[in-house]
Amino acid sequence: MVKTGRFLSMSKPRPLSLRFLPEQFCRSLEILFTDIDDTITQDSLLTAPAYASLWKLYEHGIQVAVVTGRPAGWCDHIARMWPVRGVIGENGAFYFSYRRDKNRMERCYLISEEERLEGRKKLEKIRERVLRDVPACKIAADQAFRITDLAIDYCEDVKPLKPSEIARICRIIENEGAVYKISNIHINCWYGNFDKVSGIKEFIKNELDLQLSEIPDQVVFIGDSPNDEPMFKELKHCIAVANIAPYLKQLKSLPMYLTKSRAACGFSEAVDIILKKRKH
Repeated sequence: MVKTGRFLSMSKPRPLSLRFLPEQFCRSLEILFTDIDDTITQDSLLTAPAYASLWKLYEHGIQVAVVTGRPAGWCDHIARMWPVRGVIGENGAFYFSYRRDKNRMERCYLISEEERLEGRKKLEKIRERVLRDVPACKIAADQAFRITDLAIDYCEDVKPLKPSEIARICRIIENEGAVYKISNIHINCWYGNFDKVSGIKEFIKNELDLQLSEIPDQVVFIGDSPNDEPMFKELKHCIAVANIAPYLKQLKSLPMYLTKSRAACGFSEAVDIILKKRKH
């Protein structure tokens, strides 16, 4: 039996329209976590409206923290130059928070320097195997700026790989005992006990002196792809931009809300609705 509204079936909920986002939640919101690629970017560009939306949040007292698989070098720049409280990078390996009142960058790593060095040595073997066995792929152009992971490009700067080639890369990573996540552009792999959720929790604990469990109704996450599923599962309030639609059937944990627009336009749509409801 299929139900209407919130349910696709007896077991799988369907994301709600943002019109159902509670006004009380919008008024209570303190921190917004967001992905970057295809969430606040559109066709690989950070659009003017999306960047303006970050400033709107800042001006309305809502702190923003970016959660991304992008490298440490990018994260340092974003933490310094964007109107954000911090950046959780390389799929949760660390967070950077720039203290503008002290002109100082705070860097917090979820694994030790010794673990990072050992992990990079082992990732070299994965790099060699992947490039040898799947020659159509490349190592991501931003690899030089990474600290903890290996990013394999399967469609950003290369012709999109076949599903069988992507699966082969994943099997190699599994055989080497590493953790991996597939984003909309890269396959990221690493050694170490961390992920985006643990990065968010560490950020909240250190930066806000709180536990995520203490502020479930003051936090929201916005994302776009299957590698955001851990946040959809862990956080009470999650929004996905519309380009996640093709992946919904394969997700076990779904976002609570879905925008009408794709990518950066969807991000701006969500911010505008949050701020409008916040005023009521």
